[in-house]
Order: sequence, then structure tokens, then C-alpha cells
Amino acid sequence: MIKRTSISLDEETYQLCEKYAEENSKSRSEFIAEAIQHYVSDLELGRQKNIIAEELASEIINGSEAGVTKISKGLFRYAVEVEMIIMILSQLANVSPEVMEIYRKEAVKNVRRTRGKINLDDLISRNNLEFAEQRISENSVDCEEENFIDDDE
Repeated sequence: MIKRTSISLDEETYQLCEKYAEENSKSRSEFIAEAIQHYVSDLELGRQKNIIAEELASEIINGSEAGVTKISKGLFRYAVEVEMIIMILSQLANVSPEVMEIYRKEAVKNVRRTRGKINLDDLISRNNLEFAEQRISENSVDCEEENFIDDDE
């Protein structure tokens, strides 16, 4: 059922309506009805977009909170294990604060180099290499002392 209504338009809007009604519609009334339907659809779609955006934001926040909780729990467990290792090592070795500072600097350098990835095999091989280099340098000093010829004798 068609209802009759009258509207008031400024001259510019009226001319725009006339132009597009002639080009795209059978009548001015049909053009205005279609324009109103498109406008209302846009309003509804905008409201639905806001609803979807709010729901999506809520789910993202919930997912992020769950991830943060998992990471925090993992870091806590990791910190407990590290603390246990430190306690064991402190009982086994008497290390001076100066040496601890050297170890800390070395540890920071290694963590940066590996981007925080801890690989026990890499650590052991690196320590074995350092130990071997130390032994070689100690042996070369011993060899130099053994082969030292005193010209004064």
C-alpha cells in the first residue's frame, strides 16, 4: 500500500533529486523511496558494524588476558627453576661479587645473542671450548717455562 506524504527541500537538494530521478528512476517518488531505503540500510549496517566491532574487541581482550595469564604462569615456573639452580650453585661455589658481575655481563651478552633462547647443548659446548682454550693457554705458559733458556747460565 502506498502512502502519500509531502516533503520540503532546499533548492539545491530539489535539483539534485530531479536530476537523479530522471536518470535512474521512473519517478521522483520512486527515487526518494529508494534513497530513503538506502539511507536506512546504511544506518542499520553502521549499527551492526558497531555491534560486531564491540564483540570482536571483547573477544580480543579475553584472548589477550588468557595469553598473558599463560605467559605469566610460565615465567613464574621458569623463575622458580632458575632460583633453585642459583641456590644449588651458591652452596657448591664461593664466588666473589666481582666474578658474579663478570658472569652477569657474559649472561646478558649471551641472552641477547640467542634472543633469550636457552640451549643447554650450546652452553655446554661453549663452556667446553672456553675450558679447552684455558687449558691450552696454561699449557703454552708451562711449555714456555720448561723451554726457557737462561743465557746467563
